[in-house]
Amino acid sequence: MILYLLAILVLGLMCGSELNVGAFAHPTLNAQTPDVHVPVRAALAKLFGRVMPFWMVTSTLLNLLLLLPFEGLTGMAWDFAAIGAGVQVCAALFSIIFPVPINNRIMRWTPATVPQDWRAQEHRWDGLHAFRTLGLIGSFALLTLSLAVR
Repeated sequence: MILYLLAILVLGLMCGSELNVGAFAHPTLNAQTPDVHVPVRAALAKLFGRVMPFWMVTSTLLNLLLLLPFEGLTGMAWDFAAIGAGVQVCAALFSIIFPVPINNRIMRWTPATVPQDWRAQEHRWDGLHAFRTLGLIGSFALLTLSLAVR
């Protein structure tokens, strides 16, 4: 049960962080002048670029561990947890392929070196981030539901 609660806690906190970025942090930054916006966005890209790989891998591994026999999941509980873990694996792979390369560019931006299409690149990242966040929230819901039907 401790592994279950830890998996839910880690994934739930990650979902909250991802939701915060998309719903509050970036919209607030978008209202700022480029002299403020660009360095803060770059700093956040650096911070999350260092933290999120470990957070996402840890959360995904915790969810996958729940599927092993020692946790004792059966029936619908195992099904919901498995689908949730599958969605989370897809979200992690999606991240590596799509938003991470954009994030790696953003983290190097300064007001003096920002590319002309910087707003378009950020808009693309924000859209990809929203899609990934919805997937992670779905995974969280499925994992929580699996505990409820256990």
